[in-house]
Amino acid sequence: MIAIIAFFLLEPDTADQGAVEETARKAEAPKEKDGTILRALKNKNIWLVSLNVFFVYSVYCGLTYFIPFLQAAYALPATLVGVYGIINQYGLKMLGGPVGGFITDKVLHSATRYLRICFVIVAGILAVFACLPHQAIGIMMGMAVTLTISAFVFSMRAIFFAPMDEVKVPRDITGSAMSIGSFVGYLPGAFMYAVYGAILDNFEGLSGYRIVFIVMAVFAVIGFLLSSYILRVIRMQKVE
Repeated sequence: MIAIIAFFLLEPDTADQGAVEETARKAEAPKEKDGTILRALKNKNIWLVSLNVFFVYSVYCGLTYFIPFLQAAYALPATLVGVYGIINQYGLKMLGGPVGGFITDKVLHSATRYLRICFVIVAGILAVFACLPHQAIGIMMGMAVTLTISAFVFSMRAIFFAPMDEVKVPRDITGSAMSIGSFVGYLPGAFMYAVYGAILDNFEGLSGYRIVFIVMAVFAVIGFLLSSYILRVIRMQKVE
C-alpha cells in the first residue's frame, strides 16, 4: 500500500545527466588513506556526543525502578500501577519525542542546549526527590514527580543523536559515527541495570532507592558538564 501511494505522490527524478556523472566520478575516485571507521574513531567530537548519549541512557535505565519505588514508599495499589504504566510507557513516550524536537528546533535551535537544560533539571529534581520524607507526602505527589522526570528523559532520548550534526561530523563518515554513538550510547543497557539492582540488593528499603536516585543525579550532572563543553566546541567551530 505504501509503495503504491509513494508511486503516485513522489515526483519523478529530474536530475541532469551531468550531476549523475559527477556523482559517479566522485564514487570512483580514490578513497582517503584512512578508512571511514578509523577516521570516525579519531574524531573527538563523535566521542563527545557518544558519551553524552551514554549519560542520557544511564539515567534512562534508572526509570525502570520508579514503579517498585512507588510500591515500596507509598504502597502503590495494583490499579494505579496499571494507570501509571500506561501514562509512562505510552503517553509520555509518544509526547516526549515531538515536544523535545519542537523545543529543540523552534525555541532553542540546538539539541545540545536542550540536553544541557534537561540534564540540570533532571539532576535537581532527582537530588531533591531522594531527600524527601516520602512517608509524609502523598502518593499523587510521588507519581507526579517521577512522571515529570520520565517526561524529560524521554524527550532527551528523542534528540540525543542530533548533536552529531551540530559538531560538524563529516557527511561521508556519518554511518560510522552513528555506529560508534549507538555502541557507546546504549552501552549502559548492558550493565546499569545490574548496578542499580546491586544497590537495591545491598541497601534495603528506601535507602537503596535514594542511592539509585543520587547515582542517576550524578550521571545527569556529568551530562550537563559534558553538554556545556560540547556547546563550547560548537562555538569554537563557528568562530573558526
